[in-house]
Amino acid sequence: MEKYIGKIVQLIYINRKRDVSIRDVRVISVKAGRLKAYCFQAQAIRVFNLDGIVDVEITQKKVGA
Repeated sequence: MEKYIGKIVQLIYINRKRDVSIRDVRVISVKAGRLKAYCFQAQAIRVFNLDGIVDVEITQKKVGA
């Protein structure tokens, strides 16, 4: 996951309540089993457990533009 630091990616994520979401984020850091990123949907920094990330893809679209 470290290769995505600084990039905008689309995550498919399952949280602890088993809710699935698709989010566009800019990856800030990856440490201790967690991914810290700016989430464009929430317009805030969020932390995602790596175990909950089902898929990640680099996105070419300009988010928020």
